[in-house]
Amino acid sequence: MQLMKGRPDNIFGRTEREIKVYDLLDKLGIEYQRTDHEEANTMEACNEIDKVLDVVICKNLFLCNRQ
Repeated sequence: MQLMKGRPDNIFGRTEREIKVYDLLDKLGIEYQRTDHEEANTMEACNEIDKVLDVVICKNLFLCNRQ
C-alpha cells in the first residue's frame, strides 16, 4: 500500500461513483492523494491505512431500533 497523487492511471475495475469523484475533483482543480487498499473491516486494518495517509480515521457506527 502506498500514497499516490491524483487519479489512477488505469480506471479498470473502479466503480462509477469513484470515477465521478475523480472527475469532480479534477474539474474543480482540487489536488488529492489516495491509496488503494482492500476492504477495511477492522480497526487494525484502518490503522494500517492511517499510517499510509498520515491521518487518524475514526470509525463510526450508528445503531437504532424500529422506533
